[in-house]
Amino acid sequence: MNKKTRSNLLVAEFIGYRALEILSNSKKYKVHSVFDHAFYIQTSNNFLINVIKNENYISPVSILIKDFGDRSFKSIGALEGMEVKSDNSILIIGDNIITIKLAKASNWAPPPFPKGPLISPMSISLNLRVLRDVIYTCQSREGLVPLLENVELYGPLKFFLQPQKPTLSERARPYIDMLMRGLFGGQYHMVLSGALPIIGLGPGLTPSCDDFLLGLILSLNICGNTLLKGRKKQISFYKRVSSEICRIAKGKTTIYSQTLLDQARRGEGHKSVIELIYSLITKDPDRVASASKTVIEMGQTSGADIAIGIYYGIRFLVSQMEMKSIEDLIDEIT
Repeated sequence: MNKKTRSNLLVAEFIGYRALEILSNSKKYKVHSVFDHAFYIQTSNNFLINVIKNENYISPVSILIKDFGDRSFKSIGALEGMEVKSDNSILIIGDNIITIKLAKASNWAPPPFPKGPLISPMSISLNLRVLRDVIYTCQSREGLVPLLENVELYGPLKFFLQPQKPTLSERARPYIDMLMRGLFGGQYHMVLSGALPIIGLGPGLTPSCDDFLLGLILSLNICGNTLLKGRKKQISFYKRVSSEICRIAKGKTTIYSQTLLDQARRGEGHKSVIELIYSLITKDPDRVASASKTVIEMGQTSGADIAIGIYYGIRFLVSQMEMKSIEDLIDEIT
């Protein structure tokens, strides 16, 4: 092995269980795109596997490289379009430009739901306020942060009666409102009518509104069963609309968003995002604040936009719990 090859020998520490399945079932790959923090391998079936260096961002379709430090993936010679070969638990990229050893990598799956009792709806609401406050610390306002911020900044009366600047958040707001009304009413076509116009809307490799939908779908699919026990019809409805949003996203947004939305409909995603969702319904405010800050640091606006989707999703589920409590109380009285 020459010096150049040795310097570009990478060792995988973890490999997502779905990435392992994809690599086992496909033999043709290429480098799709390369960034400082990650690069993406595309299979013949249009799946994306992301090779990363930060454990917080691992997901079922990731390969986490061991001890990569602060180096950039752009600096090691990976280029878009390079052929990727698989040979005995080794990925060979380009003409031996990069080799990734997979043999000793541990399989990674999303962390299981925490054991122990859930916190009360009131405590979850407090945690949501903590999440909201951390979202406001995001420095960029190019995404959906103003979606939460503007009502408090201007006051509801001024905000709804006076026209606002045509920002991304204001373009998205009526459709997000429609989507949420559809969820409240169990109206399938209203949910999709709200989701369709915002898929692919916003800046970035994963547009802001896609990130919002990702957080919303993840929170509904991860927490629905737990917070709405026994309400199988509602839970089935959330899964149905999640799958349909994922389907209509194909060809309408980036391949990065399509990959993430496909994971979300399965109740899977980045490690840090899953841990934030778990924290909101099981942990104290300090733990929520810590988990929120980790997510907010994802990309320029992506983390905040995902967190806003989670905020909407968990708040919606809490409202459903409260409505059920009121209905049960009425039934007892009557």
